[in-house]
Amino acid sequence: MSGGLVGPALLRVLQQFMAETAARWVLRGTVESLRLSLDTATAADLPRIIEALEPATRHFVDPSLRPQMMAQLRAQLAPSAGPEGTATSPSAEVRATTYLVRTEADASHARLAARMLCEALGGRGYECQKVATAVSELARNQISYAGGGTIQLAPQLAPKRLLRVSAEDSGQGIPDLERVLSGTYKSKTGMGLGLLGVKQLADRFDVRTGPKGTQVDFELWL
Repeated sequence: MSGGLVGPALLRVLQQFMAETAARWVLRGTVESLRLSLDTATAADLPRIIEALEPATRHFVDPSLRPQMMAQLRAQLAPSAGPEGTATSPSAEVRATTYLVRTEADASHARLAARMLCEALGGRGYECQKVATAVSELARNQISYAGGGTIQLAPQLAPKRLLRVSAEDSGQGIPDLERVLSGTYKSKTGMGLGLLGVKQLADRFDVRTGPKGTQVDFELWL
């Protein structure tokens, strides 16, 4: 979705759930609060915009209709239909993207992007929730113990459809990694908490850690 098309696409969804004037006002205010422009925003900005629209629309939309509205907003990242009504190749829409994680807002952005990418790949609800939870845990650890890091989301369509997540930081590493992953490690600081949960959510999991940083890779098969 190129610049100039994001705004109209989101506006069409919002107008189904609120008055046109309110929809335009909410959308413009939300985009500008993110220091973006409706004229230049692209698909890369969608996760941030959609996440910000959730609270921004709270007072304008019937609570019973909000889940439907948010589902339609998130569907803007799904593969589009071709001229014969069949889905176009997902490879044109889903690609590896790296997110810089420094703040809680960055973590929320990466979490939402992971969920939306999973949905774009055809993942089921519980699968996409697993991805979002794992990304959230990894991002929280990066912020708390390494001053931040990066999270890469990499889709694979063949021979197996999956979503690969790689989280890297330049912190001091995770002490007692084997005990952390076995569930027997009790840390006063909480260091490593959530890592065992990520391992349990993953279909494939690998972690490498040392004094120069930590890298965690996991896959979820869809």
